[in-house]
Formats: sequence, structure tokens, C-alpha cells
Amino acid sequence: MKLFLKGTAGRLFIINGLTALSYAFILPVMSTFLVEGLKAQPTFITLYSIGFATSGIVFNQWMGKMVDQGHSNKKLFICSLIAIFLSALAFLLCHNAWQALLTGVFLMGPGNASVPLLLSMIRHYSVNAGENATRLNSQMRAGVSLVWIAGPALAFIMADAFGFRFNFIASALLAGCVIIYSVFMLDPAQVQPVKSAVKEVGRRAVPAVVWLLGGVIVLSNLANHLYITAMPLYILREIKLPGYFPGLLLGMTALLEIPVMLIASGLSERYGKFKVMLAGFCFGLVYYSLLQLADSMVTLLLLQCFNALFYGVFVGLGVTIIQEALPEKRGFSSAFYSNSMRVGMMLGTSLAGILAQLYSFRVALLAPVASISLAALLILWVALSSASQKLDVARANDI
Repeated sequence: MKLFLKGTAGRLFIINGLTALSYAFILPVMSTFLVEGLKAQPTFITLYSIGFATSGIVFNQWMGKMVDQGHSNKKLFICSLIAIFLSALAFLLCHNAWQALLTGVFLMGPGNASVPLLLSMIRHYSVNAGENATRLNSQMRAGVSLVWIAGPALAFIMADAFGFRFNFIASALLAGCVIIYSVFMLDPAQVQPVKSAVKEVGRRAVPAVVWLLGGVIVLSNLANHLYITAMPLYILREIKLPGYFPGLLLGMTALLEIPVMLIASGLSERYGKFKVMLAGFCFGLVYYSLLQLADSMVTLLLLQCFNALFYGVFVGLGVTIIQEALPEKRGFSSAFYSNSMRVGMMLGTSLAGILAQLYSFRVALLAPVASISLAALLILWVALSSASQKLDVARANDI
């Protein structure tokens, strides 16, 4: 806990939480804002989501590459915060859906780069200060989960009570506070690679193992967003439970996954990250398999323990595994992780709608079993390949 209370780690933790809260006032209500606030057709949500996501992917990789080329991580992060601030003001002034789309593409897109840039700064700090990167990443991600337990609910409550404009003003004020805090409280030397560590790495090919691990992240988040998209309608339409219950399930999972993330970092030091990730996938397979049999509130609530064990391990260790696979490109690896999560989200959301349309929401909730199984096979392949390479190196050294 001392890590959160003083020094650069504490400042990064505060920035991390406030940035997540700034997002929490906009992202959860965006579809409602488009349809009810700007009177757009529901299909416009898909157009907005694709434009926003594509823009985020482009800006994430571009800014991550700039970090690896020696540009100031702090300055790029502040630029992305300014984009969030301006996007909140732009949404405040929007009068039609096309203005919102342009705002999402040209302002929220670069604003989204704040996430991988912050992950990169956290990684740089852990290396420069000799901190445990896995533990620090897990603690930072747990802080985001803590914010998102109450953030989305608060966003909807405020939008319902005071209108969407209140949300955008709150988001802009939070982003402005983070900008000021970052300018004065972040020491560039603590969150930037040391001069001697900046290398000409831009032209180096990305190893195959990184692409395989990216596939693990995509498949895992695909499973999670299949669930998030299909579960509420499955519960309401097919097993006829109360309307408040999906939100209760999501909130309970977010609460339970926080200690899982923190514990997973310690277990990974003892047993290895790949083994702990595989265990997490096993819990995920148990959860999505038993979900097909659950039809009562009590059963579904109890099953959230398995869901939290799966997702807590996945998000707690995923970013560190990617960063360690490509240590000389910390900006690229952080952006690559964020974009892999985003691709998984887009695929999962789209696939949930297709499966529900063709079959049922129950079938859509069975698809994560296949997705997690593939992710487990990929990470097992990477783990066995890494072990084989280490054995070859050891034999060569003995010779």
C-alpha cells in the first residue's frame, strides 16, 4: 500500500484512476446519447463504434512508436489528455450524430492513446526504479476496476438526473485536473527510458511470439465481450430474471476481480505467468460451461467467482506478458496490448449479435468456450516453445 501513497508510483496511480473516471463519464452512456440525445438510428452506434475503435488503434500504435523513437512519453500523454478534454467539450456542443462521429474519430481516438501511453510510463518507471512490473501493473489495473465498479452506474444516474451535458462537463473537468496534475507532478526522468536504453528499434521485426500472445489477448477479450453483450439480454429474455440483475452481476465480478489481480501477480512470481494464465483460462472454461446450466439468481451469483478468477488473472497479467515479450519496444508493446484488447472487443460485440440473431443468446454465451480454448492452446504453445528455447540455450552454454 505504501506504493500508492508516495513517490512516482503514487502519482501514476492517481493519474490512472482519474483518467479512467474521466472516460467512465462518457463511454458507458455514448450509445444512449447517440440514440436518445441526438436522435440517431440504432445502427449509427455501429458506425460510431467502428470509427472510434479504428481511430484509437491507429493513434495508439503511432504514439507508441514515437515513444520508442525517443519522444517524451509525458508530453505525448498530456497531448492525449488534451484530446479527451476537447472531445468532452465537443460532445457538449454536438447537435447531430455526425458531429459526434467526427468527435469520436478525431478527438476521442487520439484521447484513447492515453491508455497505452500510461501503461508505457508505468513500465518505464518499474524498470528505472527496480520495481516489480507484474505487481505494479496488477495494482494499477485493480485501481481501474475499482473506478469502474461505480463509474458507469454514476454516469447513468447523472445523465438521467441532469442530462448528458453534465457528464461531458464532469469528464472535461476531470481531464483538465489530470492535465494540470501531470504537468507539475510527473518527473519525465522517472517515466522515460534512460538515454542509453533508447535504441534504433523501429525497423526490427516483431517476433512471432508477440503476435501469438496478441492472439491470446484478442481471443480472451473476445470471450469477455461476447459475454458482456449477450448476457443481459439472455438473462432478461430467455431466463426471465429482473432487469437490475445483469448490472448486479457485472458489478460483483468487477469487485471480485480486484483481489484476484493482486493475488495473481504474487502467484506468477512463484509458479510463472504462463501457468497462472492457463489456470485462469481453466476457470473461464468452467464458468462459461456452467453458465449454460444456471437459471437462478443464486447460482449465477455464485458462478461469478469463476468469472472473476478468469478475467482477473487475464487482465492482471496480460499487459506484463506482452511487455516482457518485447522489452526493447515498450511503447509499441503497450499500444499493441491495448489494440489487441480493442480488436477482441469489436469482434466479441459483433459476433454476439450475429449468433443471437441466427440462433439464441444462450448459443452466443457458449461461444466463449471455444474462444478461451483457443487462447489456452496458444499460450500453452508459447510456453512450451519458450521452455524449449531456454533448454537449448542451457545446453549450448554447457557445451
